[in-house]
Amino acid sequence: MSERLLLALDSGSQSSRALLFDDAGNILASSQHQHAPMKYPMPGAVEQDPLDIREALYASVRECLGRWGGDVGRIGGAALTTQRNTMLPVAADGTPLADAVSWLDRRTASVDSEPTAWLRWLLKLMGEKALIPRLVAKSVPRQWRERCPDILASTWKIASIEGWLNHQLTGRVAVGPGGVVGTWPLAVKHLAWSDSNLLYTLLGFRREWLPDIVPSAQKIGEITATAEAQTGLPQGLPLFACGGDKQAEALGGGLLSSRRGEAAVSLGTGSSICVPWPMARESRNYQWIAMGAAEPGAFCLEYLLFRGMWTARWFANELARDLVQSAAQTGKPAEALLCEEASRVPAGCDGLMVWPRWSPTLQQPRETGAAVGLRETHTRAHFFRALLEGIAYDLRRGRHILEHATTMKIERLMVAGGGARSRTIVQILCDVFGLPVVRPASEELSARGAAMVAAIGCGVYADAPEAVRAMAAPAETFSPQTDNAARYETIYRTIYLPGLKTCHRISSSLRGARDK
Repeated sequence: MSERLLLALDSGSQSSRALLFDDAGNILASSQHQHAPMKYPMPGAVEQDPLDIREALYASVRECLGRWGGDVGRIGGAALTTQRNTMLPVAADGTPLADAVSWLDRRTASVDSEPTAWLRWLLKLMGEKALIPRLVAKSVPRQWRERCPDILASTWKIASIEGWLNHQLTGRVAVGPGGVVGTWPLAVKHLAWSDSNLLYTLLGFRREWLPDIVPSAQKIGEITATAEAQTGLPQGLPLFACGGDKQAEALGGGLLSSRRGEAAVSLGTGSSICVPWPMARESRNYQWIAMGAAEPGAFCLEYLLFRGMWTARWFANELARDLVQSAAQTGKPAEALLCEEASRVPAGCDGLMVWPRWSPTLQQPRETGAAVGLRETHTRAHFFRALLEGIAYDLRRGRHILEHATTMKIERLMVAGGGARSRTIVQILCDVFGLPVVRPASEELSARGAAMVAAIGCGVYADAPEAVRAMAAPAETFSPQTDNAARYETIYRTIYLPGLKTCHRISSSLRGARDK
């Protein structure tokens, strides 16, 4: 077996990282650089500077290699995983024509911007509440056509941040199958671009704008001389396709499509539960999303809580500003201090419930979050724990949706993401699900998954099962606390699920009152 090293590049919503692994999964060196704050140029808009993201990634690579100090010729291959569905228009020379539109962006295109008369009439006939018009409205090219048509006139490619960074490194605009998430004209079952002309028309894409789709663990290209000068990576180093960060995270946590009964929970900015699966199973109403996995030839079925642990950050920023100074003194983030407070609150929060639906979904476009049961005895700690419990309840609902989609009973969870650093949060998740939860010792699971992909790509390992056996990190298992699990079971069945339907009705009424 080769002893070549593997470089994992991981660019998320908040920061970019570079990690150097050996073929046993040991981290030899790493570096992380934060991105500049996101931009909010108008209500609902969330954008990021792609040049800043690139510099954060390149700086991480340079620093990682410098900390290691070894011969870069020993690196056998690299793979890049990134945040998903963050898109930008690119000129023919690779220059971004605008800031990248974040996956958190909530803007839409109006039906009136559709130039084809019969299609505009049909979309209006369906009504703005129908699923197809709402999907069409989310298309970023349609939004650019309405807001800034001059950008599209100069566009060579429309790329995800993954596709653009791959271009900057190799000269080829390409993505892994798991990087195509959102309103793209994708034939999911074939992990290839659709042949349907109608789909391109609906979404406002031209075929020539699309990046190449490269199967996971196959070579996108090689590091160029320009990228070598900017990163310190050797020219000619192969870069392999990987895809989105949550799929890489699942692989890095050891989940495989050949194993049954396991699911990955990601407690990141957007929180999700997903199962690797050998085939694509699509949801007609988008209750879950089918997408390519980081594991070559496999798929992931994912249920997403759009703003999951983002709500914990929101809570800290808005309702725990007094903890900022304490956080600076202790070196702990404010969320960690809030978790310490929440750990002293009993399960069920003395009757306080939160439905953490801070952003509307395709199924419920008028949905809002809700808190019920507030009394004078409740404290900030009660509210924060209720928020964490609400996230866990929502992900449990996702578990049942995925079990129905796959006819597979989920019996164990692997947890990852920023929220997994907290023992309090992981134990709440464990108790709400009533299942054992495995937490790998390594926090950098997306990067570990990318390193596994690179190892497969350059022939260190023959396939994903072999890479997982060799490179997966040791893990700690959490078990449900019997009394808490029983209490959560009752709350979930008798309060959370029926209350969610009530929240939908109230949210719709609130939106109607606001719009009058």
